[in-house]
Amino acid sequence: MNEIINSGLMKEGSLSAKIYFLLLNKSLTQTEISKNIYSGKVQLDNIKKNLDDLEKVGFVKKNPRDYGIGENYNRIFYSATFKPLEDFMIKQVKWRKKASKSKKKELLTKNDLNFIKLFLNSQWFKRFYSQKFMNLDLECEGKINRRFCSCPIRFMARLLEEIFVISETFGNYHILFNKEEITITNFDKFISDNSFRIEDHHKRIIEKIVQSAKEGLGDYDRTNSTIDFYFHDYGVLFLPHSLSRKLSSIGRVPLTVAIYFNSAIRDSLGI
Repeated sequence: MNEIINSGLMKEGSLSAKIYFLLLNKSLTQTEISKNIYSGKVQLDNIKKNLDDLEKVGFVKKNPRDYGIGENYNRIFYSATFKPLEDFMIKQVKWRKKASKSKKKELLTKNDLNFIKLFLNSQWFKRFYSQKFMNLDLECEGKINRRFCSCPIRFMARLLEEIFVISETFGNYHILFNKEEITITNFDKFISDNSFRIEDHHKRIIEKIVQSAKEGLGDYDRTNSTIDFYFHDYGVLFLPHSLSRKLSSIGRVPLTVAIYFNSAIRDSLGI
């Protein structure tokens, strides 16, 4: 993984990686990007060169906005695509499949990638760009009141990996709830609708499981808060099981998270 994320435009700490991460959150102009990175200062030459390089490989795209007449006429906004993350995930899943003797290892499909795009573009996922979450994450640098990530691929891969491995672990125990493989067009609606499918007595069991897993993971404030972000609502537990299995090992394989959630589930269910 380190070989992939430490090369090219997404190299850890590079200006292009910082620009890319800023544009994942929302569209910005060159001036706005510069002010974010250089603490209010405008240094457009470096920003422009890196934007051009990112645009050439399809990592960012231009979004002209017509504000009418005046100095803001046809301002150019830039936004990030998920192409580098998709390329990384496809390569990692393919490598895992090739390296594993398990017949259960499968490649990402077109439907998988469509689901991931809906997931990453959702309001539910945008919570992870908040400064509140940035302050919790060890891979985000900057002052405590203003942070950004200098290694966006590792940051995003870890989030996906941990969220999906937790969902996969719960999905192995059908006694709590049943997961259905369905086609969706709106991830936020998917989350909201599924949140109501878990019965109250099962919610109490899940709350107990989450608390037990936190304690097993060390009961650290930072870890607990991160898990709370994952469990903003329980609809996240209905992520497609087959996709969860594929994405649970795209990076560093979060065995510790999987082990403690699995142990907490078995203890709570008396298995």
